[in-house]
Amino acid sequence: MTADGRFSVYGKMTAKAGQRDELVARLADLLRLDTPGLEWCSVNTTLEDPDTVWITEIWSDKATHDTETRSEAVVAATARLMELVAAPPEGCYGRVAHLHDVHTG
Repeated sequence: MTADGRFSVYGKMTAKAGQRDELVARLADLLRLDTPGLEWCSVNTTLEDPDTVWITEIWSDKATHDTETRSEAVVAATARLMELVAAPPEGCYGRVAHLHDVHTG
């Protein structure tokens, strides 16, 4: 799939020592919310650092991302995440340049 204007978010969160699995569980809870425009999300842990979590999101567009991440439900769920984070999250925004679906080519 070629570039199509979808909006992407890449984030890194560092959990407080021993809290990574709970952080992943709360991220999964957040993803269970009905969030229009969020098309795809991957939550990953690293082999090298037991406290680091990487998140990749693909949104239909930036405007929808901005609206949905300011919703009451998402703000409340995000506050629950922040209780487990050792440092401010890091990340950046982008545009989907290429997305390859291994099932459809």
